[in-house]
Order: sequence, then C-alpha cells, then structure tokens
Amino acid sequence: MLSGTCWVNSSSDFDPKNCVPVPAGGFVRRVAHTPHYDGVMKNAGKPTIIAIFGMGPVDLKLADPRKPAWRQL
Repeated sequence: MLSGTCWVNSSSDFDPKNCVPVPAGGFVRRVAHTPHYDGVMKNAGKPTIIAIFGMGPVDLKLADPRKPAWRQL
C-alpha cells in the first residue's frame, strides 16, 4: 500500500467484519486460484493508493455467481 488503508481477506465467504487492515507500507501476497476480496471502507477519509506487481492473466471466478461481483458497503 502506498497510502491509505486497504481491507483484505482470503475466503470464499464475503464477510467485511473479518477483513484485516493493510496500512501504507504494508503488502498483500495473493496465491493463484484462491478466493479473496479487497476494498476500502466508504468512510476512509483519504484515498487509498495501491501498487500491483506481478499481475498475470485474470480469470474471474465468483465464489457465488448469484451475487454481484462488486459490492458497496
């Protein structure tokens, strides 16, 4: 994270209460083909800027296709 705070979790169950904050200077390592979600809280107050490295081909597979891919809290 370059600035701000991003909230992340690795789970197929979308549950924002179980997210972990990653502040500026932190990093997140994602394992291929594992469910996860990331986001910024609506009341964050300042922008969150992230840097993405090593991004490869994206194959989006929703854990529950009946639910929307993007959710606003």
